[in-house]
Amino acid sequence: MSFDRLAPHYLELERVLAGEVLQQSRTAHLDELRTVRRALLLGEGPGRFLRELLRVNPTVQVTVVDRSPRMLAVARKGVGIRDLVRVRFEVRDVLATWVPESGAYDLIATHCFLDCFRPSQLEVLIPNIARGAAPDARWVITDFREPAGGWRRLRARVVLWLMYRVFRLLTRLSATHLTPPDRYLESAGFRLASRRLAYHDMLHADLWVRRGSAPLGDVAALARTAECV
Repeated sequence: MSFDRLAPHYLELERVLAGEVLQQSRTAHLDELRTVRRALLLGEGPGRFLRELLRVNPTVQVTVVDRSPRMLAVARKGVGIRDLVRVRFEVRDVLATWVPESGAYDLIATHCFLDCFRPSQLEVLIPNIARGAAPDARWVITDFREPAGGWRRLRARVVLWLMYRVFRLLTRLSATHLTPPDRYLESAGFRLASRRLAYHDMLHADLWVRRGSAPLGDVAALARTAECV
């Protein structure tokens, strides 16, 4: 699986498929991340979330891991010279030999990343990522989903069917269909603090926190599923 072929065209493709909705979902919980100290970004793609995180948090140290050198080059190009000293870019295959630094990160971000893997891969990958999480870690996720029912569910199934076939053709994507990561995250010791839906409920922007960690702000507001776009 490699996104090298798509890297030069990824931003244009994203805007054609979803406009600014994906970026709005990536940054839906940005206000909760202004004080994180060390961040791990996996499959960051063209670096749009990275740039926003660096903008709102002037002290965060970031590690960006991606298998695609070309995608990392695109992300790096978008970072200002003064911010580059705060970012480490690593070309690594997370399913091979990569192991995160134990307990090092109080932020993990996987935007449009976990939906690239099969269930058997997620069973291994998510616990491995979780090894890098600090006791107070937050995990932000943007991914596609199937709505509960009605025309939105039917629409989502058609769109997802097309997307997986196109991406398998262009990138040799591992997954053939969408696998919700929730049960794997829960098994790894995380709980859902907030979920915001967008794009006719086909996108979800999640904030997960370590189970047993202190509540973040207004618990009732965070726990509410909301339409963010």
